[in-house]
Amino acid sequence: MIVVVGSRHDPVARGLVEALPAATLCGADDLTRPGWVWPLESPEDACWVVDGRVVPDREVTGVLVRRNYVYPQELLGTHPDDRDYLAAEATAFLVFVLSRTGARVVNPVGDGALGDDVVRPDRWMPVAAAAGIPVRPLRMRAGGRLTPPPRTTTAEVAAGEVFGDATPARRRAAQALAASLGLPYVVFVFDGQRRLVTLSTTMAPSDGGIAALAGFLGGRG
Repeated sequence: MIVVVGSRHDPVARGLVEALPAATLCGADDLTRPGWVWPLESPEDACWVVDGRVVPDREVTGVLVRRNYVYPQELLGTHPDDRDYLAAEATAFLVFVLSRTGARVVNPVGDGALGDDVVRPDRWMPVAAAAGIPVRPLRMRAGGRLTPPPRTTTAEVAAGEVFGDATPARRRAAQALAASLGLPYVVFVFDGQRRLVTLSTTMAPSDGGIAALAGFLGGRG
């Protein structure tokens, strides 16, 4: 089984469940249901709750993460006064599960964070600079808004394969940078001067990216 961890209101997450073989969505409601077993020292088997049913961790070959947090607004079955607390606890528990599962995870957790919070600029910028990849200076307009470049190209790296309209040199650089950062899936955005603008682990995969991820997530270990 492939588990897509995301929101039931996320069309990309729902599309991935349809596109990936044997994939099932693990929503915020699943994280609060009984049935989870995640032992520290006991001999019990670790178990997920996915789409309302209990699934042993040994049956999960891969996990694709489509969220940064569990949001209080998702927990409709919980009293409003308790949603903030439960959402924080569910996020922390999810980080713990993803750090210990035997399945392949796209993308791994780091520093107690999920999704794009794992690859903040202070992490990827020094790695890009060390690899000789030019980085576009970060500029902001009045009011705190980012100034996007007028034209961009992308390099999508999925399980070591590269897709997108960036130049061959930038695609090779993206492939190497993804490996250095330990990211099985990531999209790099370059400006018209071929400088790296940003990267994201939560952009919707292309058809080629989905096919590459299917092979990666279908094999445990």
